[in-house]
Amino acid sequence: GGPLDVGALDRWLAGPLEVGAAEMTARAVLDSHATECWPEPRPGGGVLHLPILEARIAARRPPPLARHVVYDFDLLFKARDDRINETPLEDLTYVVFDTETTGLLPAEGDEIVQIAGLRIVNGRIVAGEVFDRLVNPGRSIPPRATAVHGISEAMVAEAPAIAEVGRQFHHFAEGAVLVAHNAPFDMAFLRRHEAAIARRFDNPILDTVLLSAVVWGQNEVHSLDALGHRLGITIPEEARHTAIGDAAATAEALLRLIPMLKGRGITRFGDVLAEVRKHGRLLKDLNA
Repeated sequence: GGPLDVGALDRWLAGPLEVGAAEMTARAVLDSHATECWPEPRPGGGVLHLPILEARIAARRPPPLARHVVYDFDLLFKARDDRINETPLEDLTYVVFDTETTGLLPAEGDEIVQIAGLRIVNGRIVAGEVFDRLVNPGRSIPPRATAVHGISEAMVAEAPAIAEVGRQFHHFAEGAVLVAHNAPFDMAFLRRHEAAIARRFDNPILDTVLLSAVVWGQNEVHSLDALGHRLGITIPEEARHTAIGDAAATAEALLRLIPMLKGRGITRFGDVLAEVRKHGRLLKDLNA
């Protein structure tokens, strides 16, 4: 038959592997191995690429709930002050953050259980400038989610709700560029509670998924594990899939990506936006 359509492949990967286990998809398996697959047309048919990283010691945690990577270009373009376009990347103040949640679907009732962030000033992570809070989600935490991030219902029983923690985080991030790996996922959880928080998260935003795609192109894997592997960042097993551990790894990745971007002539915030626009069509096709 003809070559496999990328959209069809993505639909197959998103489907459950077992009846009654909707969260266990082929996409989740690929993410647990920090890899990706994609079709390539060939004369008379095609091939399906499936790169595998070198074998490592098996993780103690179960395969993570797969955060589907979203190439959301509008997220970068909407919330920003035009003056920031001329600012060199190394001169910006960043708050690199991550969330842990009850699941993957904020629109269907999943909630944040932890927010953590680090501050970067003058190209360095600022020691002591750390935000790390548990959040009472106001609902149960599925055992599968607890198995991934280690946060139980007992741990958040006395924690404040998102309205309070969200205001604290907004204050911590004020005046900074927000950075996350797969930022649309985390921002969706924050923005749906802006009314309760009584604050708008209108910070400029960078996504290390997009920066990775700009540097290495659409055919590479852009998970946090794969990015860390390429950049030589070791994420301790006990820190992986904790908000502070993943935020720290993302912060290290950002600091190593900035010189690589500068080497490509991408020196200012506006240059990043221009480069993302240039590659936007290809990246959107990958995630069609």
